[in-house]
Amino acid sequence: MYALAYRRLADVVKPARPDRTVEIGSGLALAVESGHQWLHSDVRNTGTLDLRHVAEHLPYATGSLDALVLKDTWHHIPDINAFVDEAHRVLREGGVVAVFDPYWGLLARFVYRFLHQERWDEHADTWTFASSDPWDSNQALSYLMLRRDRAEFDRQIADRFEIIEHGALIGPSFLISGGVSRRTFVSGRLLRRMLAWEERRGRWFDSWRFFHVFTLVKR
Repeated sequence: MYALAYRRLADVVKPARPDRTVEIGSGLALAVESGHQWLHSDVRNTGTLDLRHVAEHLPYATGSLDALVLKDTWHHIPDINAFVDEAHRVLREGGVVAVFDPYWGLLARFVYRFLHQERWDEHADTWTFASSDPWDSNQALSYLMLRRDRAEFDRQIADRFEIIEHGALIGPSFLISGGVSRRTFVSGRLLRRMLAWEERRGRWFDSWRFFHVFTLVKR
């Protein structure tokens, strides 16, 4: 599942140079295991980082980057507007913010709201939230910005970014793999077959999917 996620992210940032691509919130830098030699950053030192910083204050020169990659990071950023401002500053023209984040399919919304350890608040008044720990989040953040408040999101960034939605991915195999409980007794071979089957389904299967990919492309 990690390999699939990073493959999709890599596809949407092509032809960005690895030395001009930064993964925000890279944690243990698992992208490397999938063959992606991006620069790695996070708010905590994990021993695998190139840089340590928060998403709202990026220590990169104006127009110096080709891409910013966020896998399961967007919904952890407490001031997402500040991040978007910074992303616009550090990216070159045509540069990409590539995001892999929780989706809002029917099954996913139920699981994220009632079974997942992170918060899902689709009724939040704003896109910002109080944060005292890097794990604080609102998993509904991309739903708020791309669906519920899409007109306002467009109004705020339409002159700076083009928004492109690349579709949903990963269905119930996420649950069976231990995505919520962190434990599974199902074999990896069976999970790989199930994931491959899910990825061959059409858009009708989106109600069962847990994640999606979208990009912001700098104008």
